[in-house]
Amino acid sequence: MEAAAQGGRRRLQLAVFLVGLVVVLLASARVAMVTSWYASHVSGGGYDNAYISDEIYYVDAARRILVNVFGYRGPLFNYSGETAPNYYNFEHPPLGKYIIAASMALLGDRPFSWRVPSIIMASLIPLIIYLGLSWGRDVRWVLIGAAAGVLASADHILIAMGSVALLDIYAAFFLSLAIVSAFRERFLLSSVFEGLAWASKETAVPGLFAIWILIALRSPNRKGLRLIGLTLLVTLAVFLLTYVPLFVHFGLTYVIQQTVGGYKWDLESRPPGPPTSTPSGWFFNVDPFVLSYSPLMAASMTEAFEVPAMVSALTIFVAGIINYRSLVRAGDTFFVAEFVGLWAVYLVGNHTLYSFYSVVFTPASAVTIAEVLDIISRKLIKK
Repeated sequence: MEAAAQGGRRRLQLAVFLVGLVVVLLASARVAMVTSWYASHVSGGGYDNAYISDEIYYVDAARRILVNVFGYRGPLFNYSGETAPNYYNFEHPPLGKYIIAASMALLGDRPFSWRVPSIIMASLIPLIIYLGLSWGRDVRWVLIGAAAGVLASADHILIAMGSVALLDIYAAFFLSLAIVSAFRERFLLSSVFEGLAWASKETAVPGLFAIWILIALRSPNRKGLRLIGLTLLVTLAVFLLTYVPLFVHFGLTYVIQQTVGGYKWDLESRPPGPPTSTPSGWFFNVDPFVLSYSPLMAASMTEAFEVPAMVSALTIFVAGIINYRSLVRAGDTFFVAEFVGLWAVYLVGNHTLYSFYSVVFTPASAVTIAEVLDIISRKLIKK
């Protein structure tokens, strides 16, 4: 009888998991369709000599890397606003530009092709969150994971950044993998994805501190210290491996000099230009960065999702650190680490932060809401 009951529970769990998977796949498909539409309709969607915002820096550098570093000899096209012939965008890590370059080589050098990787990554983030939270868990976590995946898909900033060839969506994609790995306490695997996120854009760097905080809370002993050291080594190794093609082509010293200069530049304000806002302001859509006017597309967040996530993450993390350490988990910790890290950049002196950076919060926000749903559902079950 007990075996039959267990079999029934497993079948129910599988059925609910499959239903949840279908729901999140539909949500991901919606992200793919909407981002594809924007990617092909925003100014620059065809061979019309136009970039969207900072695409001019990343795409132009990717094209130059493709030709001069990797030796590509296929067809390329000239676009207006070309950057200097020796410009390789060393102020940001190279992985995102490699991905854009690969898309150029495989799909052709045109705006929609540059944006295809962004479309794919934005579409996969809800699915990653669902699988990371629900795989092998009970029905309650399957439902929570499905809710988190759908919420992530509804965040407008995910749509906006999934429609253009900017680096921020790459950082968010790898951060989503780092977060769900840390949620499952696979900290070394999380550090691999953290290295890839950092190699995409330096806005992901605070994620490493999140991993360390989680390890320190779970293992406040020598074993924990060793694991912290290992995660640092793994993250650095992954990050530096992405630079190997540049080291070979330009030489180690030159790349290090240019990269250090780029990080110094990250801490300084830019000249007056596009609208800027503080990391807190992003959640209330204060002066969002307009990526396109035709059709209109601003790098804005979905306040109904992100504001509760922000309040929840800060509340859970502070309460957990003070009294209930078991409350502190990957979603709130990554959120707080990113929030504090980006505020630190602002306070150090860079007051020209743009709202499109905020997409790195989407996966952490979704997992934070999942943590809230877990807390509430457990209390309801006990009653």
